Amino acid sequence: MTSSSTVPAGHGAPWVSVVIGTYNCASWLPGLFECLERQTFREFETVVVDDASTDGETMKALEAQGDRIRLIRRNTNSRTCELPRYQGAKEARGAYCAFLDADDRWDATFLERTVAYLRAHPDTPMVHTAVRVVDAADQVLRIRHEHVMPEGPDLARRLLEHCYITVSAVVVRRDVWLEALREDEINDFGMDLDFFLSIAQRYPVGFIPDVLASYRRSESSVSVQKWRRIPRNVVTLERIYRKGLWRGIAPRKEMRRILADAYMENAQHHYFQGYPNRVPYFAARGWLHRPQDLRFPTWILRAFLKRLARARAVAT
Repeated sequence: MTSSSTVPAGHGAPWVSVVIGTYNCASWLPGLFECLERQTFREFETVVVDDASTDGETMKALEAQGDRIRLIRRNTNSRTCELPRYQGAKEARGAYCAFLDADDRWDATFLERTVAYLRAHPDTPMVHTAVRVVDAADQVLRIRHEHVMPEGPDLARRLLEHCYITVSAVVVRRDVWLEALREDEINDFGMDLDFFLSIAQRYPVGFIPDVLASYRRSESSVSVQKWRRIPRNVVTLERIYRKGLWRGIAPRKEMRRILADAYMENAQHHYFQGYPNRVPYFAARGWLHRPQDLRFPTWILRAFLKRLARARAVAT
């Protein structure tokens, strides 16, 4: 790891290490640290991994926290969220890690409730909670995956369809997180699902249905800017398919069906959102996974005709 770290003296390991990744996010930090100050559970440390911020203000804000945080500075940007998170977990002193993105927030009882759950379920190494989706101004947009959150032994299979777990609502045993993937495997954006699949396949995963965290969804969000991952993250699903993480969870035929359905959903979504030029990207790839499904060439044709109609309208 190319980093330098500032580690304050302590008096014993905390129960939880709160791991935060930062990159050019100074405007979000006051609210972030205020949310940590409000936590009713206090047996935690805060480990911040700055992913080579270039704005100057982020590092000033972090250094102003003094020994209230353990600051790890990466020398080069990782281009992922998962690598700084993983490196923070490696440096953590707590038996459990709780992950919090810089623009996300916890309710005051988040750590208290999740820690209580884990103490009451010693055989469950990971728990997550329901979250609300908020915009840049903290206005609540919806409850994420309300009424459809999978639980129990079927969780791993359902995760092949969609990443239902929000990483900023997770508390997990540190050793379980670190063994889920090797550090050199973390080389892409959106690898939360790889971790969750690996863990859910081997361990029970707890869920607290109460809304105890806020997940930020704004136009500046990295996930919003990556249109190939909306509404279904087909880029991640293709990686899961190539790596074979579906083995032991579902047969190959079902995994290919899941991929085809995801591509079809994305093609239709972008068509009706007014982006017919994106439809062939999804339809052609989905067709590879389900060659007998004639809906894919039909949607390619529909997208072509819509673009042609637009071009004629502009010409006239």
